[in-house]
Amino acid sequence: MLAERVGSRGSVLAVDLDISLLDELASDRVEVRRHDLLSDQLPEGEFDLVHARLLLMFLSPRLGALQRLVSAARPGGWVASIAPDFTTVALSPPNLVWQRVWSRFLDAAMAGGWDPAYGVRLCGDLRAAGLVEVHADHISRCHPGGSLPCRLLSLTVERLREQLILLGADRSEIDQARRLLEEPGTTITSPTICVAHGRRPSRF
Repeated sequence: MLAERVGSRGSVLAVDLDISLLDELASDRVEVRRHDLLSDQLPEGEFDLVHARLLLMFLSPRLGALQRLVSAARPGGWVASIAPDFTTVALSPPNLVWQRVWSRFLDAAMAGGWDPAYGVRLCGDLRAAGLVEVHADHISRCHPGGSLPCRLLSLTVERLREQLILLGADRSEIDQARRLLEEPGTTITSPTICVAHGRRPSRF
């Protein structure tokens, strides 16, 4: 936990729109604050490390939000972000029903205002926001049908069921796609996760 890493003289600021799950983290070294990254200002040039996990893909304009994060880092400080690329999700053996349903899922994501392929673009945005020494790891895993990642993916599809139907998916195909995720003979390739970081120049 960051609070343990910063030592007795350091501090951590944890922000979110919904802080109900963060309140228990508050301590003499951890401040919990409700914050809207699109409209609220963070303390400028104050942090050695600024971290955003699975956030930027849901925001618009993303680059503006990222620039606010960069501004919060001290000159020479680091900004780290994690973002997925959902376009790499694949089912094995290939299945046309799954492909149709997943294509509608990606359409629904974009219609909802978020970028399901943002992991591909994250490094470019880090550089566009003024960071240097930008590096990233791209991580993808395969999981058997019925595993926890497959069940979570199935629940994600179910959560967008009505949007998928509005975009042309058939109810029975959605049900079939979810059943495929439970079959032990199925393997799913997960979204590719981009874990990226860059440094704010000493002179910004």
